[in-house]
Amino acid sequence: MAMDYTGFAAELRDLGDPLADEVVRELLDEGRINSVNNLFREIGAADSPIPGQTPGALREFFESTRAFPDWVEDSRLRDTASFFRHHHMAASAMQATVGLVGTYLSPVGAYTLHSTHRLSHQPHRRLSQSTRIFMGMGDSDAFTEHSKLVPTCQKVRLVHAAIRELHRRSGEWDYEAMGMPVSQLYTAGAALVFSVGVLDGMENIGLTVDRDEAEGFMYAWAIVAHFLGVPDTYIHEAMSSHTRAADLWHEGREHEWASSEEGILLTRECIDLYESYMPPGLEGAVPAFLRQALSDRFADMVEVPTSAFDLGADAASVGASTLLGSPVGHNPVSDEVIGHLGKAVERVCREAFTAGQETEPQMADRIG
Repeated sequence: MAMDYTGFAAELRDLGDPLADEVVRELLDEGRINSVNNLFREIGAADSPIPGQTPGALREFFESTRAFPDWVEDSRLRDTASFFRHHHMAASAMQATVGLVGTYLSPVGAYTLHSTHRLSHQPHRRLSQSTRIFMGMGDSDAFTEHSKLVPTCQKVRLVHAAIRELHRRSGEWDYEAMGMPVSQLYTAGAALVFSVGVLDGMENIGLTVDRDEAEGFMYAWAIVAHFLGVPDTYIHEAMSSHTRAADLWHEGREHEWASSEEGILLTRECIDLYESYMPPGLEGAVPAFLRQALSDRFADMVEVPTSAFDLGADAASVGASTLLGSPVGHNPVSDEVIGHLGKAVERVCREAFTAGQETEPQMADRIG
């Protein structure tokens, strides 16, 4: 019998990541966080050589966590490839907007992110680093031994461990009220938001995804969850199929999603950033898109503004032509918005880099 969300949450809420946590603890004690962040730039693929100056514990971490789990099946990866072949642009746009706002709808998640001020006040940098995983999932080599996605996940796993350890050392984290900082519940929950939540959003916005391709997308996120450190037992429990994951998440968000000051602030920054990339005639498209994809109930929790923009209007009425080459849904206007959002995601990543902001995942050496 499958575990319900209450049992799932109870087991993961206070669970950290002992392997990554021990590595980070040693790096913090030795004052090596900043030098290690520089090493991150030299590890670009799953088969990249580990730099010679890498501390022993970190070297062992990268080498021992870079192999794909033995449960990965080529037949299921074919469905993954098919999903990204048909929906990469739309999925990137969804993950960078609906997915990220979904993580802000978790008050603990929003509070945790906001506590790391190095990112919370730099939306270009924050969103660029956040999107590295799901932009990389569509690469042709993402799920091969040459994967660039795998080291990105390994680095994010260490970033999470650093946040956990720094909050532990601060003595100010309320463990009773909030559980473990960046617990496995948070990481598994984020994987569900970026998979189930994105597929829900695509359906709400009028995009059709084949059932096998939806399963392929879920499978991709199950693999990513593995590389982020979620124990395989819970991955199989939560993400064995789209149906199982959807049932678990739809129950879970009733417990996890709520309004918070930090969530409202982060959502506003996300909307303002993407609105700045919308061309004339598409003003107000981003909040309208979020409201339709999330539903008014959840959009209201993070105060997504109402908008006069009509996603159901004829494309000619906003002077727009589709960027995608061929329709990805049933509505030319929503297709147009998705096209511009997909391009904006790419520009956010590129411009964060050219503006001199760090786009590699980076561990913090202090909170606040």
